[in-house]
Amino acid sequence: MTSTNKELGHLANALVWRGAALLALGLAAVVWPEQILIAAMLAVGVIVTVFGLYEVSIAFSIRRHTPRWWLVLLHGVASIAFGGLSVGAPGVSLRVALFVIAAWFVLYAGVAFGTAILVWPTTTIRWALMTWAIFDVGLAILAVAYPAATIFALLFFGAVYAALFGGWQVAAGLWIRRALRSHHGALHEGRLAAAHS
Repeated sequence: MTSTNKELGHLANALVWRGAALLALGLAAVVWPEQILIAAMLAVGVIVTVFGLYEVSIAFSIRRHTPRWWLVLLHGVASIAFGGLSVGAPGVSLRVALFVIAAWFVLYAGVAFGTAILVWPTTTIRWALMTWAIFDVGLAILAVAYPAATIFALLFFGAVYAALFGGWQVAAGLWIRRALRSHHGALHEGRLAAAHS
């Protein structure tokens, strides 16, 4: 397995673990909002920020080996922004929170659209990415169009989004793992065929 594949394997594992943590925290905050909403959102912010920094380090380590390294970098930066939003949301004004939320949705929609273009031949993944991007754009519009929401409502919606985002991250990590295994298996079969010819 090449160094790039190892790093991508680490990225896949990070996505799965982060996604599982976000899914669990988001669901817990939805089920018990009064008891743990703020603590769960702070934990989500810390987890996403740490894993975002890890993704940035992976992007820089694979930049010489793959032309798509910038996509991992962009995802890491988006994760850091989401983490900062989750940690900082309770302390900012409603207007600032709405602007940052809308900007993050648009940024992540861009990441999803960009990835959809890169995996265009893979129909299921392409449509999943396009759907997620459209969902994020719709949420950005709602965040700007309905500014009368309270910070608590934003935090509660953030918990729902964290759970959905976590599920999305688990799916993305599992897809990367499967793609790496398929690629590794195809290379192995090619080497065996070459050795026997």
